[in-house]
Amino acid sequence: MSRDLQLLHPVTAQKATLVINMCKAKGVDILVYCTLRTLEEQAKLYRQGRSREVIETKMKNLRNAGYDFLAAIIEAVGPQKGNRKLTNAAPGESWHNLGFAFDAVPLIGKEPAWAYEGNEELWKVYGSVCKYNGLTWGGDWKFIDYPHAQEHTESNPLRVYNPEALKRLLSERGLL
Repeated sequence: MSRDLQLLHPVTAQKATLVINMCKAKGVDILVYCTLRTLEEQAKLYRQGRSREVIETKMKNLRNAGYDFLAAIIEAVGPQKGNRKLTNAAPGESWHNLGFAFDAVPLIGKEPAWAYEGNEELWKVYGSVCKYNGLTWGGDWKFIDYPHAQEHTESNPLRVYNPEALKRLLSERGLL
């Protein structure tokens, strides 16, 4: 996983820079710790903590919807260690995979303030600045993800791009 803002889509990179600078102007330093996430990285995160049956069902559903290339990536990365689910998004289902999302955390001094509890004001500044800049903030979701900010309001790229369009976009950006 990358921290490099330059790997984001240019519009998202510009907004991420604005978020960093505006938060700093409000007295909140933030650390962007995840920008572009490859499809393979996403597949590894998705597989962790899931049974073989669940993974097989996901691959079947992707194939049935025409996203064979995404199912093949899930299969290719193989089993992952760990019992804890790290993400709900399979490859192609995260805006990180297209460079339209980033994750950041407020800092207290040089230390990340991972916990929301006790650091509410820092997270609220970050969230409000994200929204001010036209980003969707994960802190507003039912499945809360405070660090996450993304360019699109739709939660899942597969709801926006058909298989051919997604494959073309990934290829054009050198991500497939």
